[in-house]
Amino acid sequence: MHDAPRLDPALVRPALASVQPYVPGRPLSDLRRELGDVPITKLASNEGPYPPFAAAREAIATAAGEQNLYPDPGAWALRDALGGRHGIDPGRILIGNGMDSLIRSLVMAMLDPGDELVMGWPSFISYRQGTLAQGATCTSVALAPDGAYDLDALAGAVGPRTKIVAVVSPNNPTGGAVGAGALTGFLDSLPPHVLPVLDEAYFEYLPDGGHDGMALVRDGRYLVVMRTFSKAFGLAGLRVGWMAGPPGLAEALAPVRNAFDVNAVAQAAALASLADAAAELPRRIGEVRAERARMADGLRALGLDPLPSEANFVFLEVGPERARAMDLALTARGVIVRPTGGFGAPGGLRITVGTPEQNDRLLDAMRAVQEPVP
Repeated sequence: MHDAPRLDPALVRPALASVQPYVPGRPLSDLRRELGDVPITKLASNEGPYPPFAAAREAIATAAGEQNLYPDPGAWALRDALGGRHGIDPGRILIGNGMDSLIRSLVMAMLDPGDELVMGWPSFISYRQGTLAQGATCTSVALAPDGAYDLDALAGAVGPRTKIVAVVSPNNPTGGAVGAGALTGFLDSLPPHVLPVLDEAYFEYLPDGGHDGMALVRDGRYLVVMRTFSKAFGLAGLRVGWMAGPPGLAEALAPVRNAFDVNAVAQAAALASLADAAAELPRRIGEVRAERARMADGLRALGLDPLPSEANFVFLEVGPERARAMDLALTARGVIVRPTGGFGAPGGLRITVGTPEQNDRLLDAMRAVQEPVP
């Protein structure tokens, strides 16, 4: 057998040279082989700590027997349910294969070379990746000291070629959230040629009185809001994201979207989750908030200084060298956290809030690695 010739690099679009690929965490199977009998506690990817709702599990089992058929390309049953839940015309709602799919569709439809997206940094990398892949400019501004987006700095960075301004709140990887009043003032300050995007992937974990992007869309604000079933609803493995925006958004994105973007099992599970949410979601959110506070207190007792968080994770800034050492030492003890260099914070560690037992293991491992870490 002969080796095939390598792909000619000249065939690859030059813009992609500036795109930093997403680097996922190590597979659990690799770590199990490496560590042997050490129990693995994965607190790296911000999944919800609990399985899908009971109604979603039943819907998954039922839908599994019908996978010889293509899914509904418009996900209309799920769009109708979301529209009814939030008081928004279902025609203004789009469902995607996770929020990443929707972000990529948005920048593909909106940005040409020379156009600009403005965002905070460090933050969720998909906005930056998608923008640079288009040959457009991604302009970033520093966060506020509490890890939330600095809306004044963001507004000040808007220029004549800015088409999209992204606000990730609560922010990933830092956990800070902007205030509801500050957000509406920021939206009022934007020029009409700019489309604001509010990323609410961690919306459910916000405190009472926090911002509600869907309410703003319902009230007629010129705004795109993104949410997901991956976190609080426990469907990360099925990849269901959704967004709502101004009239005409769905038509604008239709040419760049995949025809069957969200599989039928995922659609069924998300739809069933909405029906089960009133009974199950508040309990889960309450447990995560309580465990988040306990984890933060435990880290502070070890001399660490987590940022305030309104999401289902906490963030530590410890410096690049120490972050690498702590990550390796925790992994050796079977606890996986997320180094945040890919998010623009090379000295940070992001730690997902897990179950009480998982969080106990995290704190025990942290206690064990603190002494030898310089």
